[in-house]
Amino acid sequence: MKKLNLITAVLFTALALMSCKGKSEKPAAQPAQSAQPEATGMAAAFMKSTEKTKAEEQQYEAALPEQKEPLYDAAARHGFKIGAVISYQSVQKSSYTDMIKADFNSITASNEFKAYSLLSQQLSMKSENKMPVMNYNQADKIAQFAQENGIGIRGHVLVWDAYMPVWFFKEGYKNDSEFVDSATMKKRLEYYIDEVVSHFETKFPGVVYCWDVVNEAVGDGPKEYKDGDARHVRTSRGGTTNYFYDVIGSDYVELAFKYARKAANKVNPKIKLFYNDYSTFYSPKREAIGQLISSINKDEKLCDGLGMQGYVGGYGQQAGCMSSNDINLFKNAINFYGNLGVEVHVTELALRNYDKSQAVKHEAFYENFFKMLGAINNENNYLTSVSIWGLTDNPGLPKTDYSYKMNGPYCGIFHYNLQKKPEFFRILKALE
Repeated sequence: MKKLNLITAVLFTALALMSCKGKSEKPAAQPAQSAQPEATGMAAAFMKSTEKTKAEEQQYEAALPEQKEPLYDAAARHGFKIGAVISYQSVQKSSYTDMIKADFNSITASNEFKAYSLLSQQLSMKSENKMPVMNYNQADKIAQFAQENGIGIRGHVLVWDAYMPVWFFKEGYKNDSEFVDSATMKKRLEYYIDEVVSHFETKFPGVVYCWDVVNEAVGDGPKEYKDGDARHVRTSRGGTTNYFYDVIGSDYVELAFKYARKAANKVNPKIKLFYNDYSTFYSPKREAIGQLISSINKDEKLCDGLGMQGYVGGYGQQAGCMSSNDINLFKNAINFYGNLGVEVHVTELALRNYDKSQAVKHEAFYENFFKMLGAINNENNYLTSVSIWGLTDNPGLPKTDYSYKMNGPYCGIFHYNLQKKPEFFRILKALE
């Protein structure tokens, strides 16, 4: 990018110098049809390279297979929506929104619907009823786009301990105050859930078709949950206290679903409620999530479905990526959760690839993965939505970047410039 900016600056400088020269000298008589001055040197090289790039893009696109239908039609034949991730920044880019409109019928906001994005500390501190106050400006932009284009939204997420501001759990919403008691915190949480669910359904009726009520509440190891808890509900995350657990109590997950069901029933009983987590296809976490779902639905069905975050492959490294065994584990997990009587969503799919030279293998892996999704749904219809978060390549990411580790720089079905990759067409082939 720096090199491109330098070349562009040279081009503009060269043109400016030619223009200045024409103004400083006495104008000469011009023939009736004078030839336009030709760019020379670096300016000419830049113009030729631009032409070459455009020609290469056209040649690349011409070599791609013909697309006979949008992705969402291909997915619909197998009973599930096909979704993509979106943000406040990307919803303002027409190239990105055009891509979404062409092939996806579901979107998930990356961060804008989360509590730490919606909550306003300053407004909450001034709240007359002592309940939390939210700012929906950025989230509403995404919801408005979805509404205008007939696209559904996965609401993500109402309750998540990660990055949650501690002031939400304190007296007067002040950083240096004491923590509130459990009863007060329950009232705050119920109010927050009711307000958020009601806001989107009232302002954008029918757009949010489901909510991830609780996210990543199951711990990864014995240090993150209490002995004897078959649900493995986390008390901490990487050494950081889970304040929902600490202040409300060990039943905060079940309570959140009760509050969410009550809120949804008031405005739209058709809204589905999901529990969402990562590493859902690995034991023993899979079984612990099963225990949690059973606990939530013990007295009445509050949890409609399980969201499987589909980060598949080695974390931050090529080792472990594109293993056929992961496809089998994923299939078994979908059946496991479906047999509990709940729907399954693949919520954050990223089929990782960190090595550009493994592109052909990645294409085949994408096809095989979606063949599995289509085939399993032909048998039992457990799967109702698949959302891709590793949507585009991003080869410029440093290895220390969070997205590099989570997705991999070559994970996408689109190139960084949003051109369709062969993986895109392999999905279509898998769902024929």
